[in-house]
Amino acid sequence: MLLGVSACDKSGGGGSNASPDEVTVPGYEDASSADMAAIPFALDDGDLAGVHARGMTIWRMQRAMRLGDRAFAGFVGVTAAKFVSIASVDPGGSSGQVAYYRWDEEDLADGQASASEARNWVIASVTLDPDEALDPQELDGKPDGEQRRTIAALLVAQGAAAAEYPEARWVAYTFREQVVAGGEPTGLRQTRVYMIGADDQSPDIEYTVHDPSKRKQPVEIVKSELQLAGDATSKLPLTTSAQSVGPSTVARAVAIATVTKKPVKIVDAAGGEWEVAPKTGELTKL
Repeated sequence: MLLGVSACDKSGGGGSNASPDEVTVPGYEDASSADMAAIPFALDDGDLAGVHARGMTIWRMQRAMRLGDRAFAGFVGVTAAKFVSIASVDPGGSSGQVAYYRWDEEDLADGQASASEARNWVIASVTLDPDEALDPQELDGKPDGEQRRTIAALLVAQGAAAAEYPEARWVAYTFREQVVAGGEPTGLRQTRVYMIGADDQSPDIEYTVHDPSKRKQPVEIVKSELQLAGDATSKLPLTTSAQSVGPSTVARAVAIATVTKKPVKIVDAAGGEWEVAPKTGELTKL
């Protein structure tokens, strides 16, 4: 099973008005690095435009992941190595890449895969519209700090999902965010993990995972929300158990509308009804 992990969504809205040197993040080895400015504020459930934009990004990441996986499989052949993949798309949505990370056998001897032990492996660049994969390239070395934190969040979310749904299968997409309180960034970061079921019996789950505030503390799941039950991922209308439509449900609806060329209806737990249009993927509340 391939595990898809998205890189930080640099096209997201928001961002700190402080200069990089003014941001202090306890516990980060790159606490004052410039990459903080590229990390958007945490997506608010009530930000419908943001929810729709992220859903469209996930849909494009799914396409990138499929392209990358085929190219990756042809490049490395059959392998039993444990690995994860990080898919990202550019702000315009016309291209992207999938980066694959692996663990050496000796790193797995204790039965645990830690983000600090992950190694760079392969990167596959892709184009979208038309959807094509370029020749993969092999990489050396270790992932950088943000990638390690993304991988750490994925691993803890994957473990929690597997514990609750042991028979389920997922492909996961993640977004790095700044933690916000009272409308202002706190200096801490988090990863939003969208575990999207890989078959019609596996649910869609959204996790929010906080980075450690201090060194040697573990990452922490602070919120989990079931978006679509396993038996609801392939039934129309898409009926979510969340109070409002979420990005992963939007992504599912866009994928279905693209194939069927028909509008797809979403019903949320509050009784709200939504419609995703074919071709444009536009989200409308009915």
